[in-house]
Amino acid sequence: MMLTLHAMRLLGFADTESVAERFGQDPHHAERLLIDAGAKGWALRSSFGGTRGWSLTVAGRTENERLLAAELDSTGGYAVVTAVHAKFAPLNADVVAACSKLQLHWLADGDQPNGGIDEQTHQTFAQAAASLSDLEVRLTAVLSRFGGYAKRLEQAVANAATEPAWLTATDRDSFHRVWFELHEDLIATLGIPR
Repeated sequence: MMLTLHAMRLLGFADTESVAERFGQDPHHAERLLIDAGAKGWALRSSFGGTRGWSLTVAGRTENERLLAAELDSTGGYAVVTAVHAKFAPLNADVVAACSKLQLHWLADGDQPNGGIDEQTHQTFAQAAASLSDLEVRLTAVLSRFGGYAKRLEQAVANAATEPAWLTATDRDSFHRVWFELHEDLIATLGIPR
């Protein structure tokens, strides 16, 4: 149940298949867990923009945080996750600034995201992905569910070389989207506000 609730938290609003895919669950098993979570008042199934999906309720968010705290306590990984979060914070400031710079540039110039990016901005994303690779090793040593973020970020940077929208788009596994998910994962795991 913890991974199902946590997938909804990280994804925000997602269909059953996406919830299952996030942590490699069997879709039929995930659907049963989602229905059970709905019956307990932890999840809500609704429609948005013609898409049906699941999202956490306030009670579901509370239950997710309780389960994450129990998981962290059982692994003894609090010090590791806290240290990684401290290293993540300055990287996060750089990534947020780079995303804002890109979005403002594209908006001001009327350019499409495929209009290109400057080398310094590209390096900010590439360096953040490289730094995260080291941090992910530390995280997965105590919580394996943190695995995969670095690979997803590296893929987004690689894709952005020919299609810059891969840095900030909301319709794909963009750098910004993956980074936001990682940030949410860290603060949820530590039980701290954004």
